[in-house]
Amino acid sequence: MARIGTFVIGALAGAVTALLFAPRKGEETRQMVADRAGAAWGEAQVWGTQASANVQQVYQQAAEKGQEIFSEVAVKGQAVVDEASARVQGAAEAAKPVAADKGDELREKIEAARQRIAAQVAKNAEESAAAAAEKIDAVAEVAAVEPEASQAE
Repeated sequence: MARIGTFVIGALAGAVTALLFAPRKGEETRQMVADRAGAAWGEAQVWGTQASANVQQVYQQAAEKGQEIFSEVAVKGQAVVDEASARVQGAAEAAKPVAADKGDELREKIEAARQRIAAQVAKNAEESAAAAAEKIDAVAEVAAVEPEASQAE
């Protein structure tokens, strides 16, 4: 950008020098300066219009490219979400049989524990019944012996 500014300043200095040393009348020189200034102004307007159009075009291209990138990222993001969802679904489906097996295994263990407890309760009941029967027999014997002893007295 500095080179362009230097060039423009040099061109203006050269034009002024040429006008001062030109062998023309003042009126002709003024007319020539006005014509060239008008031409330069027209060129500057054309250049400004082209620059504006170029800026708008670059902006439009950048906006389109940004939209494309956004769309691509959104599609890729959705693909990642879909893949992650599929993996989670797969893991959940794979875990179901394991959970069912563990549930069945736990039910079997609970049933075995119930049977052991029932067997122990039955054994305890039989032992208690046998002990009670022995005590009843012992008490009955003592009771039978006492009346005989009291009659002998």
